[in-house]
Amino acid sequence: MGCHFIWTCTAKRLTNISFAQIDAETENDEAADKPDKFKYSSWNKWEESVYIYLDSVVSKNGAPLFYVIRKDLDEGIEWESLDRKTQQIHTAPLEGFTFNIDSKRVLTLLKELCLDTEAETWFRNIKCGREAMKALQIHYDGPDESKRRKEEARSKIKNVYYKHEGTFTFERFVTNLFDAFQVLEKYGEPLYEQEKLRLLFSKSQNAHQEFKQEVVICRSRCTTFRSAVTYLKTVVARLFPDVPKSKSRRNVSSVSSKELNRVGISDLSRGYDSSEIKKLNESQAGRRVLAKIMGDKRRHQRHKEKIDKIKSNKRRRVKSVAVTPVEDSSTLSDRDRRMVAAMINGVSNASKHDSSMNGRLIRTKKNDSASSESAVTFDYLGNPL
Repeated sequence: MGCHFIWTCTAKRLTNISFAQIDAETENDEAADKPDKFKYSSWNKWEESVYIYLDSVVSKNGAPLFYVIRKDLDEGIEWESLDRKTQQIHTAPLEGFTFNIDSKRVLTLLKELCLDTEAETWFRNIKCGREAMKALQIHYDGPDESKRRKEEARSKIKNVYYKHEGTFTFERFVTNLFDAFQVLEKYGEPLYEQEKLRLLFSKSQNAHQEFKQEVVICRSRCTTFRSAVTYLKTVVARLFPDVPKSKSRRNVSSVSSKELNRVGISDLSRGYDSSEIKKLNESQAGRRVLAKIMGDKRRHQRHKEKIDKIKSNKRRRVKSVAVTPVEDSSTLSDRDRRMVAAMINGVSNASKHDSSMNGRLIRTKKNDSASSESAVTFDYLGNPL
């Protein structure tokens, strides 16, 4: 009994020493590459890259720094089936002095990756790295966002096909399918292996006769999506070793891939409507972009040219409306003609009246007597007044 106890203690001590040696060697390993800047369109890949990076960094308590933002284990998983690294992640305490230091390291990383993006808005006032990551997950993995991403995944599955190695490679084809499958699995709608295989075979529509035969063979041999992909990749490498790849064409989506708050900001000199300005004004990064837009020299130059063009057009219109002298009555308007005719009729009517008509007597100061002459006044029609 005593020997058994001594042997057990010795075995445990040796195990602890070996684990300590492994941990010491792990601390000297290089960390994974730091994740790229946050992008709304690549949330799932960005989140996964953060996990991978933190999993490669050792925290103050010896566990991977990933423990700060760890998720709960799925129900039914046996603790003994987990590897040592996973056990370290899920046994590290989420409180205390050491956790606070590690949490600040995670928060600093998230701030760096989300600087000048719309994501920084959602954890601006949070001081804990774990809570900051939760805030991002609640927003970008919420019910509405998950529904939208599932629809995008289904649309990608529906529209992707493999028809020619030169225009759309088999590698890109299966990668698109696999990404869509992962999105559906993440949001609770995984596909069965039979459905994945059916989609792979039905959408592999390369017209090459031998490739079509290999698809039939693969359908009968492979029972998983991964094994089928491996088999068909070998076939494609053998059948199309030197197929020239089509040059990527520059399109609108590649030019305007830079966006903020769902507003394209690749060209600051273009016109922005009120709805886009409102979206940009929702975050601090958006307001900084608005300041750059208003201070863009190309935008000011284009605005100045537009104003000069408007002024030039106004001057042309003013010159074109020049008044030409009237040379004859044929150029008179209808209104002017009526007035001339009325004046002629007036003069004619005035001449018909005799001088005996009562008129206004004009008095003069000559001999303080009234003049023998009288004047009769007429209106424009010649009627005496």
